[in-house]
Amino acid sequence: MLEAPIGSISSPMPLRRERIVQLASDIRARYNPREIDYIASEHGIVLIRSAGAVGRDAGFAYIEFVRRPELIESLSHPDRPVLVWGGWRKEPLYSIVINTNSGIPEAEVFWHEWYHLFHSPLGIQRSERFEHRYSTDGALHHQEERRAEEFAAAVLVPSIEDCMTIFEICERFGVSERLADRAMKLYSSH
Repeated sequence: MLEAPIGSISSPMPLRRERIVQLASDIRARYNPREIDYIASEHGIVLIRSAGAVGRDAGFAYIEFVRRPELIESLSHPDRPVLVWGGWRKEPLYSIVINTNSGIPEAEVFWHEWYHLFHSPLGIQRSERFEHRYSTDGALHHQEERRAEEFAAAVLVPSIEDCMTIFEICERFGVSERLADRAMKLYSSH
């Protein structure tokens, strides 16, 4: 079973800023947050880089449930499992797609979508169902987008100490101006 590096999958409640900062700290202690290929492979995430439209959506996260044949251990040949006739099990297939033409560093997109994949309540990309839901869902979607940005900022920018401007944050940590601005707001609120 795939696990988020720290915490549970599909939290029923949105994460608070303090929890986001703590999760980011735990992730940085466990991984180099820039090695997204390694992190994706460690957690069985299909990481796809695709040249999409220039300046458009930077990426998305997706969970697809696939059917896998059910296998049991063979008594006579333990190294060769036996197929159970008509038996299937549903397995989640986790993926993150990064638009390489978005102009946003890949690590930013990855951690933003990681948040949606493992920590967004009610699943991923809730705006897809917006037209059939109450108007408050739009506000909730924007709050989740803000939380995902805060999470990516907390993972990639451990501290803004010794940084006086957004441009210094960009230069020091290799992030976009948008994420540097989010990091500035995140850490100034603590």
